[in-house]
Amino acid sequence: MAFDSSLALGDRGKAAARTEPSSYRWRMIAVLWFVVAVVVALPSVGSGVLNARMLTELGFDHGLYGMAFGLFVMMMGVPGPLVAAGIRRYGVKAVMLCGTAMVMTGATLIGTVVREGWHFQLAFGLLLGGGVAMAGVLPAQAAVTHWFQDKRALALSIVLSAIDIGGIAAAPLLEWVVTGRDWRLGWLVIAALAAVGMLAVALFLRAESGYAVDAPPVEHLSHVHKTTRDWTLREIIRTRAFWFIAIFNLAVGLSWILLMAHGVVHLRDLGFSSGQAAQTVALMVSASLAGNIIAGSLGDRVPPHRIGAFTIALMVVGMFLAAHPNGSLGLIAFALPAGFAYGASQVCLMALLGNYFGHRAFPSVFGLLLAMGTIAAAALAATAGVVFEQIGTYTPVFYVCAAITGIATLAIAMASPPRADPITA
Repeated sequence: MAFDSSLALGDRGKAAARTEPSSYRWRMIAVLWFVVAVVVALPSVGSGVLNARMLTELGFDHGLYGMAFGLFVMMMGVPGPLVAAGIRRYGVKAVMLCGTAMVMTGATLIGTVVREGWHFQLAFGLLLGGGVAMAGVLPAQAAVTHWFQDKRALALSIVLSAIDIGGIAAAPLLEWVVTGRDWRLGWLVIAALAAVGMLAVALFLRAESGYAVDAPPVEHLSHVHKTTRDWTLREIIRTRAFWFIAIFNLAVGLSWILLMAHGVVHLRDLGFSSGQAAQTVALMVSASLAGNIIAGSLGDRVPPHRIGAFTIALMVVGMFLAAHPNGSLGLIAFALPAGFAYGASQVCLMALLGNYFGHRAFPSVFGLLLAMGTIAAAALAATAGVVFEQIGTYTPVFYVCAAITGIATLAIAMASPPRADPITA
């Protein structure tokens, strides 16, 4: 059961909540944006710059590094239900403090004492991966969903933009930090920024949950459905809408992890240079930011499941064209729709969960989808590698993902708001 600050604070607390200035919500957004940028984007994207140097100096093989990175990815998503339980019991602030402390500790250990492979597995895989789960997207978006009813899609997109903007800046920033210096300095910079994030959470986030009560009543906000009911997880998983959204989430996640994990190798195998492959990844991330912004701008006026259907249709096009891009224009032709679709779909997913099932249920239902998606994405990443080893190409995997996203386009188009009766909704 979600923690209700009005119960904890009594009548005086309810009165205070009713007069809570809306400026707090936007200060909260600024803190959440910074934390997501430094504890999700920086370690996830920028760590490749540091780890490449570490592998050479410490003599780690690629198999060990692959295991550590796989553990990192799994820890980012699989503990989602546990993180959701922590949010319900202790609140967003406590969970994010723990997560930022874990990221700070893991980065500090890598920057000071890591010498053996198992050291790296623990510090990078377990501590950093778990810290990202506890201080990253799930608690941040739970807080946004809780406080924003009137501008929910816009607020969600602002926080999610931290991943794209942070991802674009992470590699160049850390490359500049370690050029001509020890690679460990880069990890100490990550640790210092995580410490700043922890301090910001401690100083500027409220310990209790609260209601965005100074927003207009839900029924007068727009034509977008936003529930006034408290759904339970048991009720949610019995609705058709949940399973349609789950298919949507899985399809987008599978396509994106294929592009991120194997896209560069795929393009190199097709004869493109390393520079062209890197530029294509950067183009996808930039297009993702554009999709994020546009979906956030429209998501409080246009039903997010309709936006999601349009954007994932673009992902179908992107994945189909990615199988055999033809020249530089071919790279642009798949990178733009695929990146745009991913960025927009993330806003649609978060908005749909909050709009359909309410802010109390958001941590639980998103945590469940996060765990499901992470396991599926990890399985696909491994399977794609096996397919390549067997037949020397990723092409069939791209076609399979295009087919899955085609199914997901139909699913999300039919993901209308659930009715009151969860058995038939």
